[in-house]
Amino acid sequence: VDSFRPIREKFLEKLSLEDNIRILLQTNDFSLQQLPWHLWDLLERYPKAEVALSSPVYEQTNKITYIAEKIKILAILGNSKGIDLKNDRAILESLPNADITFLVEPERREINDRLWEQHWQILFFAGHSSTQELQNTGKIYLNQTDSLTITQLKYALKKAVAKGLQLAIFNSCDGLGLARELAPLQIPQIIVMREPVPDKVAHQFLKYF
Repeated sequence: VDSFRPIREKFLEKLSLEDNIRILLQTNDFSLQQLPWHLWDLLERYPKAEVALSSPVYEQTNKITYIAEKIKILAILGNSKGIDLKNDRAILESLPNADITFLVEPERREINDRLWEQHWQILFFAGHSSTQELQNTGKIYLNQTDSLTITQLKYALKKAVAKGLQLAIFNSCDGLGLARELAPLQIPQIIVMREPVPDKVAHQFLKYF
């Protein structure tokens, strides 16, 4: 479309095919966030380009740099009805130089307590999640009966970021609502799945990532 022509022209003028390129799409528009930006024909010219979504507003936070011999990962394995989380656990357990704490179908209190009491570099969740489009919110399903919104974890997550949390991964379906609620917490990097994800795809993503 014509509105994207100036962007295309700048790409062709300023960027080389060999450049490592990160495109940050800064928007709160839900429809724009759902578009398959990786299929943009312009990006076919640039094999080392990637697209990431970002909040329009970002503030740097003061945080503690925690140095340890192993990367500390808090891995939450939620409601597993209809999906196989054993593979996720096996992949995580095979990671070298990682100190992993697993919470399997936990209660909300367990997650809060863990986030508050230790330093974590990575927060990982696998299970079911969903986005409530009208409210622009998301929730994760902890077990057969309980779910949890990011708002309910807000203070614990802020504490975790201040203590060195660098990355949050939600290897679960329909996660745009999660990303929207996570964005104001200023976690440096967030990975969510925008659409429903088959088990095999989720496992392969985790394996190669």
